Amino acid sequence: MSTSNWTCPPAHPFIPATPGDRRSPCPALNALANHGYLPRNGQNIGLWHLIRAVQEVYNLSFILAALLALTGILLCGRAFHLDLDALAIHNKIEHDASLVHANALGQQRAPTEVDPKLLKSFLSHADPRRGMSLYDLAQVRISREAQLARPLDFIHSQIGAGEAALCWLLLKQDNGRIPSSILLQWYGEERLPDNWARPRHIIGLLNARTKAVEVANIMNSLKKSSPCRGPPSSSNFDVSFLGLRTILSCDS
Repeated sequence: MSTSNWTCPPAHPFIPATPGDRRSPCPALNALANHGYLPRNGQNIGLWHLIRAVQEVYNLSFILAALLALTGILLCGRAFHLDLDALAIHNKIEHDASLVHANALGQQRAPTEVDPKLLKSFLSHADPRRGMSLYDLAQVRISREAQLARPLDFIHSQIGAGEAALCWLLLKQDNGRIPSSILLQWYGEERLPDNWARPRHIIGLLNARTKAVEVANIMNSLKKSSPCRGPPSSSNFDVSFLGLRTILSCDS
């Protein structure tokens, strides 16, 4: 649930990435870098810096912020520091069937640029006037995963559900829906949206886990009622696999 609309402090204007800046497949982290809450070049980000930034802007609990940051750094970083583009290493945290990024297609790293066609397809799932619900996000995940030649493994399907859940928790308005304009700016432009509001209540580990389970259950129910192909989901969501991409994911 949100408070008043976000007003970006003068010290943190939106400046898009320039050539040479590092970015990830995670819109949440890229937005933090584009607003200067993380180093704008996306390099050499310390563990505590990362934790503080996601707490300050996204109102995550310390435990959830630390879990996500530590997972990203241990899997993709070095010496408790992280370059954002390291989060694109395929099949660590990053996985195929991202919501707005193309698949790795055999490359060591997945693309970090937003794919315009995928972005358009993603936004088409939102009601033009009411926006996107948690149910809609689950439908998008099913749609993307159904396009894969091979289904996601169990761990990465869980990460995908966790990313969708965090996206909804971070961006939803009081009616439980995310306006299309907010989705476009956050996913498409990788900025803190003009009409967005920081979550009123701290988002904790239990919140994230509960919503991730809900996304998995919705996906499982939809798969059973339609011929859409995709990997099996489970309500036994292991929170240890909640990934940064997304975050602070909400992208994938």
